[in-house]
Amino acid sequence: MRTINEALALIRKQDPDTAVTYNFIRKLLDGDRVRHFCFGSRYILNFDDLLNELNMN
Repeated sequence: MRTINEALALIRKQDPDTAVTYNFIRKLLDGDRVRHFCFGSRYILNFDDLLNELNMN
């Protein structure tokens, strides 16, 4: 489980030239394509689900 910023940092660490952005991840969450929950104003997401979703596209 990661916040959007933590997930994005891990993705950028593996691929510095990635096209994935904060807003792109947020749209995936808003479309319920990645399991997540809100903790206050933060989104906590399942990082494995995010990676699977990115690999499927």
